[in-house]
Amino acid sequence: MSLSLSSRSLALFACLPVLVQPAALAQKPAKAETLKVSINVVPGAIRFETTRFDVTAGARVTLTLSNDCVMPHNLILIKPEAEPALVAAVNTMGLEGMDKHFVPDVPGIIAATKLLQPFSKEQLSFSAPAAEGDYPYVCTFPGHWFTMRGVMRVRAAGVALAAPVKSGGNVEQVPDALKNSGMTHKPLGTPEKPFVMRTFAPDPGLDPAVFAHHGVGKDGVKYDPATRLDVTEKVTDPATGAVREVPVVRKAEKGIAGAIAVNHGPDFSYVWDSTECRLLYVWRGGFLDMNTYWGKEPGSGRPKMYIPLLLGHLVYRASGSMPLEGGVKTAPVFLGYKMEKGIPEFRYRVGTKTYREKVLPAGLDRFELRITPEEAGGANVWIVPPGETAVTSVRGEGGAIVVSVKDRPEPPQPAATPAAEAKTKKP
Repeated sequence: MSLSLSSRSLALFACLPVLVQPAALAQKPAKAETLKVSINVVPGAIRFETTRFDVTAGARVTLTLSNDCVMPHNLILIKPEAEPALVAAVNTMGLEGMDKHFVPDVPGIIAATKLLQPFSKEQLSFSAPAAEGDYPYVCTFPGHWFTMRGVMRVRAAGVALAAPVKSGGNVEQVPDALKNSGMTHKPLGTPEKPFVMRTFAPDPGLDPAVFAHHGVGKDGVKYDPATRLDVTEKVTDPATGAVREVPVVRKAEKGIAGAIAVNHGPDFSYVWDSTECRLLYVWRGGFLDMNTYWGKEPGSGRPKMYIPLLLGHLVYRASGSMPLEGGVKTAPVFLGYKMEKGIPEFRYRVGTKTYREKVLPAGLDRFELRITPEEAGGANVWIVPPGETAVTSVRGEGGAIVVSVKDRPEPPQPAATPAAEAKTKKP
């Protein structure tokens, strides 16, 4: 039997819907999986808990930084070659550092958080670099990048990713945190270009009256961030012979938090305090030995103590309460500092008045303080503490207070060691 179709029938047939088998449906590409990474700040230790993690080249990454520390911290992920320029830029940010979260405008930054205040967190989303390699991440709050470091390892597609490495593990994360940074464990500036560093500073035995608004360090139980447990030791009771576990107590170290250490070369160094807003002491013959603070290999944890060592001999130390009239009535407020023609200029408020202050070398055996009020009405009175013999004159000059100070040399500071520290501590 034959079958014939008219032209009208063909037209109707052409209008019928075409049925497509499911196998012929277009397949949607699978959604790429996002790698999730969490990094915590180890409280009080100035380091990241996670010091290494792996990602696949080109993958989407969600990174969460949690700051459970009492200090502010950030995290900046960079290309390997970008670190020297990043460190140099942060060192010159001065007053604008806080406003910009210490994230300078330099090439090579892959991702960066804000400067996180204590007990806050932030989440970053970014694409991992296409090129394999090790990409550092650091905290750029001044002085923190020596120990707050880690590495994001970018691996090729199909390569198994290793589990994140936590601080306190056996993997050495950063062989030398100072590599290619131009820094050493004993940094020095020059008379024309002083070196400025926010750090914990040694307390060479200052008058307690100087620390009117500082907190006092207290002994505490030693903590192991690797296990998140207090450290204990076994002790035998001499009377009963019973063995029991007792906490290991870490003695409070004698240091000054929030200090700003400045070095004009081996002949002039000083510490200016951002809590009391005043000059604390001056020394000559060196600067600071950061080995005890940064560790033998920065980034590997502190092997001895948290306070750097002072090199040289003291020539001035502050005494008495805040010398500006009215300074004893209320706590001063630090407003930051900026580099003014290469010299740090500190800015702070005492009561209702705001001041700018410079410490200026004035020869081999003297220096000057120049304190300038920002408001009209002239300078306040500078009160020389009773018994202070180093201050040779206090004069007004162009609306500023100029304090001239002559050296009062002291013997060189002894080089502290862990053994010496232990001998001076009471049981």
